[in-house]
Amino acid sequence: MRIARWPAWAVLCISLMFGPVVAAEEPPVDEPAAKEQSLDEQLLDETSSDDAPMDARALGILDLMAETLAQAQGFSVTIQAGYDVIQDTGQKIEFGERRKVALSRPDRLRVEVEESDGTQALVFFDGKAITVFSPGENVYGQIEKAGTVDDAVRYVIQDLGMRLPLALLLVTTLPDEFEQRLESIDYVERNTLTRVPTDHLAGRSADVDFELWVAAGDTPLPQRVSITYKNEEGAPQYRAEFSDWKLDPDLSKVDLAFRPPEGAEAIPFVVRVRRSGTDQPSMTGEAPADGMPAASGSMEGLPK
Repeated sequence: MRIARWPAWAVLCISLMFGPVVAAEEPPVDEPAAKEQSLDEQLLDETSSDDAPMDARALGILDLMAETLAQAQGFSVTIQAGYDVIQDTGQKIEFGERRKVALSRPDRLRVEVEESDGTQALVFFDGKAITVFSPGENVYGQIEKAGTVDDAVRYVIQDLGMRLPLALLLVTTLPDEFEQRLESIDYVERNTLTRVPTDHLAGRSADVDFELWVAAGDTPLPQRVSITYKNEEGAPQYRAEFSDWKLDPDLSKVDLAFRPPEGAEAIPFVVRVRRSGTDQPSMTGEAPADGMPAASGSMEGLPK
């Protein structure tokens, strides 16, 4: 993708970034080819570089962020998100949620979810089972799944067929996942209007276009993300702001364990998945079919 903003700056940036390499490959200045190359041909060469699918600077920042998260023994973060739900009329309605994620590798995960309509849910993984608890109804659903957090995420996505945006941030294979899925990445700008200065990246995969704002400096953690589901009807978006990042926090197993409250009722674990692109929820506040939490212990309480 070419960044249309400040085209003159973009050409200059490309020249600086690839200057040493180009210089090493240039023939001696007294070669006829160098003398005869027109200005248009030089600009065409630079334009071709601008169209390269992988911007080296952006890819380096993305890789560093991925390695930081993948190598952490755990982390906690608050995610304030909004997501579009396409109505039958084609109108987009935005809903919101707040998630507090606590991860301790290899096999502990806790996610607190609060929807914009006040609905709350808690999701636990303890290395043996995935549990979804609905405080409002005091019910929970549980399904056995032994293994690591990586195993649980793969199980939800691959075996249950659910879509979980941002779930890749939880797995230790995040760098490899980017390498396999990423089709292009560009560096947009240094954004000084975010909570902390960030590097703004724009990437594409087969299914989504995304923008990512990564904190500049020694701790390259994501501060903001925007995802467009370009192959879905109406191209709905998911947007999220990250705050309260803590790498390797002191989390005990007790903090991440599920203990049924007094009177809590276990109910069957029901998985509701999208069947077609037209299977969209109405604007009643019902959770969308792409992984939003629902009552009655549905798996749709898992992180996206």
